[in-house]
Amino acid sequence: MEALQTFGQGFMGLFQNGANYFIQLYVLQLLPWVIIMITFMHILFKLIGLERIEKLVKLCNKFFLTRWILSPVIAMVFSGNPMTYPYARFLPENQKVAFFDPGISFCHPVTGLFPHANPGELFVWLGIASGVYVQGLQFGIGIESLGGLAVEYFLLGMVMVLLRSIFTQVIYNAKYKAKYGHAQGSETEA
Repeated sequence: MEALQTFGQGFMGLFQNGANYFIQLYVLQLLPWVIIMITFMHILFKLIGLERIEKLVKLCNKFFLTRWILSPVIAMVFSGNPMTYPYARFLPENQKVAFFDPGISFCHPVTGLFPHANPGELFVWLGIASGVYVQGLQFGIGIESLGGLAVEYFLLGMVMVLLRSIFTQVIYNAKYKAKYGHAQGSETEA
């Protein structure tokens, strides 16, 4: 019977520790930061204006690297998920697929620095980041700050956006040519 009581106390203690950790980290530290960050970004967007952001995306779409790195990143940071996807309207039809794929892939890496962009991923990001941070403190390895991890994750996300865009475009072009016998736009479509 004592073993059962010990197990029950330990089991309930697990939830109590989890609740204490949640209050300490999320409610007292991260939640106020997120609220202030979201408010700041909202004000910034209003000051910049949607028209200027759209002009910037159009400009980015003219050049290879900026089309596949900056365009999806700007769209995600300024419009968030799912409002990133209408920015594909500034691209030719044969490049839209390569815009959607990295746009979807960048939903998570953007969350650490810009939580407003995909708030549904925020608690996933915070959970992973706090775990990495705590492990780094315990074992003397890893990151020195959550901000540093967010920047590294954001930059890695940009590299992945570029690679996914290129590969998606190459695969799309090959599949289109295999199906129709010509590159998209090279002949009149039926």
